[in-house]
This record gives sequence, C-alpha cells and structure tokens, in this order.
Amino acid sequence: MRPRQQYTGLPEHVFELVSRLPWWASILCAIGSYFALREVNGPPPLRTAATFGRIILPLLFFAGAGISLIRRR
Repeated sequence: MRPRQQYTGLPEHVFELVSRLPWWASILCAIGSYFALREVNGPPPLRTAATFGRIILPLLFFAGAGISLIRRR
C-alpha cells in the first residue's frame, strides 16, 4: 500500500517553483512584484491584499533565489 501524500499549501508550491528559477530571475520577480503591487488601486479589500502580497511575494522570491544559489554550487 502506498503512503498518502501530505497536503502542502500554496506558499510551499510557490516556493518550490521559485527555487527552480535562476537566482537572478527570482530577484527580478521580487522587485517586479513589489513595484507592481505598490500601484494597485481599488476597493479597500483589494488594497489590503496587495499590501500583504507586497510583503510576502518578494520574501518568497528572495528565499527562492537563496535556495537556487545553494543548489547551483
């Protein structure tokens, strides 16, 4: 009998995907996501989501860049 796969959340999937990118691409994505989400205007719930995304997405991209650098050495 095969063991059941444990559920992993969206941040773990995104982190795995980002860590497979070249480190320089992850850094460009971090910078781009920060500036793109900084320009979001709209209703308050959308602005709140953009504010949290502006913090969380660059952190994921920078962490993925670090893992990518470690894997390539």
